[in-house]
Amino acid sequence: MFAGPIIARELLTAPRPPRYYAARASYAGGLLIVMLTIWQVFVGWEEGDALSILSRFGAILFLFFAYIQLTLMLFFAPIASATAVAHEKDRRTFVLLLMTDLRDVEIVVGKLVASLLQILTLLLTSLPVFSLCLLLGGVSFGQVIDVFLVTFAAGAFGGALGMIVALWRDRTFQSIALTVLLVVLVLILGEAAALVLPESSLLATALSPFRAIGEAIRPRPDRLVGPLGASSLTFTAIYLGATALVVLASILRLRAWNPGRNEPREQREGEGEAEVVEQLYEVEEAEVARPEPAVVGALIAAHVAEARGDASSSPARSLAEGGGPGGDVRGGNGDGDGAVDRPGGLSFARRETTGLHVPRRTHRRVVRQARPHRKVWANPILWRELRTRAYGTKPLIIKGAYVLAFVLGVLAYFSGISPESGAWSGAKAALPALLAVLSLILINAQGVTALTSERDTGALDLLLVTELSPKQFIYGKLYGALYNAKEMVALPILLAVAIWAGGHMKLDSLVFVLINFTVLVHFSAMLGLHAAITYTNSRQAVAHSLGTIFFLMLGILFCAALIIQSRTEFARQLLSFLIFIGAGSVALYGSLGAKNPSPAIGLVALLTPFWSFYCIISILQGDFGAAFLVSLAVYSFALLSMLIPAVSDFDIALGRTNAIQG
Repeated sequence: MFAGPIIARELLTAPRPPRYYAARASYAGGLLIVMLTIWQVFVGWEEGDALSILSRFGAILFLFFAYIQLTLMLFFAPIASATAVAHEKDRRTFVLLLMTDLRDVEIVVGKLVASLLQILTLLLTSLPVFSLCLLLGGVSFGQVIDVFLVTFAAGAFGGALGMIVALWRDRTFQSIALTVLLVVLVLILGEAAALVLPESSLLATALSPFRAIGEAIRPRPDRLVGPLGASSLTFTAIYLGATALVVLASILRLRAWNPGRNEPREQREGEGEAEVVEQLYEVEEAEVARPEPAVVGALIAAHVAEARGDASSSPARSLAEGGGPGGDVRGGNGDGDGAVDRPGGLSFARRETTGLHVPRRTHRRVVRQARPHRKVWANPILWRELRTRAYGTKPLIIKGAYVLAFVLGVLAYFSGISPESGAWSGAKAALPALLAVLSLILINAQGVTALTSERDTGALDLLLVTELSPKQFIYGKLYGALYNAKEMVALPILLAVAIWAGGHMKLDSLVFVLINFTVLVHFSAMLGLHAAITYTNSRQAVAHSLGTIFFLMLGILFCAALIIQSRTEFARQLLSFLIFIGAGSVALYGSLGAKNPSPAIGLVALLTPFWSFYCIISILQGDFGAAFLVSLAVYSFALLSMLIPAVSDFDIALGRTNAIQG
């Protein structure tokens, strides 16, 4: 096929699994559920001019659809491309791909298109749903095309960014975390550039995806017929050009980064574990004479005499001590003329040579002196997670990128606080929550990759046949992931303390936030381990884990935004919210318990979205105590429902008993 064998294989194999059809149907159905919810929120059962109501609803619906689809594209496209390459590296199949006769451009472009094929299919699936906005009115055909161009350009750039990061880094967690952080940094820098540039400039809206979408959906008289907007075309050109440059850099650096300098990759973890001390002994081979047979015999006789006890009077001993016939062999340190020292304290006489040049031979002895033995803890898994480089040799890159993104978000939040507006008014009030969601996503990625990497490298089966107990394994992985993501835990806590110190939060609210965030941190890490245990395919495990935490957290924020918009007439929208939350419960059960169902997981899937909805209402009404108690109970129960089966019935959770029973 002209597109390359990798793309051809993906086109043939991708439509076969039923989950791809389920994903497309779920995506279109989810957009229709959002449509019903927005209708109840903004229109309800209002009577009046039907055309004006439908046109207003079509414009509002188009706005929500555009922002939701762009957010999903910016999250899932980079993750899909990064995990596609990282999964190949973990399974040691990417090296085999490099050994084929495929060109570098075929490998890079093929993996990029193959990883984004499902995402692009979902994008096309939503086109008929977006077309409903044209039928409702208030939206032109040019706006729809503009939105899809902006979304496609943003997704292509995110996919290329995830591809180059995965080709550069070796570890799956490093690839996923760096990809997410780089996307966040690009969004933050785009917003900052838009604020610095004058509003009249096309670059003011062409550098930020969300501003470009806002410009694409803004109705203008010159686009009623359908011409494309200049700002959206500028954004598309800039991001597609950046995509081409990133792909070109990936092609040029493919062989330099892959394979690594040491294969397999686990050899890098042992670097520096032992010090090598080399002792060199250089002796001219022509200057070293072999001992005479008489001398050798005398030495043997001396040892025999010593064994008999009469070595002191033995003439062989005097011969061995250097007083041999003719004085040819001298002992001691060999300071006499013609003596050559050798290691071990034995000296030999120098032979007469013919004067011919003999090549010099170097005798090298390598002595390995190991470092002092490190004592392993009672939980060896936890010791390995905390005291070794279990997650790569360069974690400071991830931590530095996270700290940079967090600091930029904090500066944006505190710069928007004014005495007139307050700390929790306006769109910037959501920044602390978004920073907390970013931390939870990274912690979840740490948790899921902590186990998928072990499975892909074949180490999980070796660990399961050892004497390690399930408690040691699960708790070691859980708290090892939290320790390696300690910056993602500490910085949101410090931000909450800073908001309280500034007088924008009460002390009891601070305690509620800290306790709830601690529970959510454990829930996110355990959710990753649960997905890695449930799904044997690493890509599926990462997709289910990150997708669950993403939809759960951002779904809560989206639901809160809708409630704020309709809080004056909330009763009439209750039915649509119940439908929206019920769909979330079904999706949560499909992700958590469809493969290994249990009553506890069923209750978690049923209760978590509904009680989260109750917590949102309680917070908006000022009842923080009720929201704290309910959220603490719900997410603690969700944590225990995943933790207890993993600890007590580890083989059942892994599905090994089913495999044994056939």
